[in-house]
Amino acid sequence: MITPEQLLAKREPGDTLDRPLEHLVACHRRIEERLATLELVADHFSLRRQEALDAAASCFRFFDSNGAWHTEDEERSLFPRMRARLSAEELAYLETLEQQHDEAEALYAEVKAHADGVSAGIDGSEARYRETVKKLAAIYRAHIASEDKMLTALGRRVLDDAALRVISIEMKQRRGLLP
Repeated sequence: MITPEQLLAKREPGDTLDRPLEHLVACHRRIEERLATLELVADHFSLRRQEALDAAASCFRFFDSNGAWHTEDEERSLFPRMRARLSAEELAYLETLEQQHDEAEALYAEVKAHADGVSAGIDGSEARYRETVKKLAAIYRAHIASEDKMLTALGRRVLDDAALRVISIEMKQRRGLLP
């Protein structure tokens, strides 16, 4: 198990919880890496099933921890602080992002279930896994591209230093790095 101290030691200057907007963008790159892995493992179910399932399980651990924190960072820390300063159109954008989170979460649960099916040797699980992970990756990639462009720009415009400090503290608390 990785300790909080190890996580802190591995941080790079541009990827720090002290700068929440930058951290969210850096996390998007890690999400994209895991999505690519989840897509690639489908090609290895036939000949290297256990290795492919192990790689998928590693991605699942990431999504179940860092991925979940990322969504909470946005929905519980970032979005609430932005809402009061956004136009109706911008508020609708945040609602769309939240809906996309829900859709991605449901597809992610399906991907995990299909991986369990592959592991158990259930007929058709490989095809269902491949189809569902393709949908998940497409939704996530569009969502991430939108957030990288629009959400971060909105955040930079409407969040002041005090709000960003509070968001940073909440992000650290969520990860068990602060009491």
